[in-house]
Amino acid sequence: MIVDLATGEITEPETGKNPAAVALGRLGGLKGGKARAEKLSPERRREIAQKAIKARWEKVREIKAALKNIDILPEIEKVAKNKTK
Repeated sequence: MIVDLATGEITEPETGKNPAAVALGRLGGLKGGKARAEKLSPERRREIAQKAIKARWEKVREIKAALKNIDILPEIEKVAKNKTK
């Protein structure tokens, strides 16, 4: 498909979106996160960060539990331990 696009044999599919609206949305999106962070209080930023940390560690716990169920985790931990020596 990439070669076909490059040679002009096919064109990119129509997305049905207004290009001006897409550009305007991107412009707002580029400054949105920074503007939102500036408006948040330090306490609220801390709450959001702690929620994100909990979510990430929960994923790690789920993956470890799944690996333990298929008896791969002990081997992975053994290899990781040997690499740190």
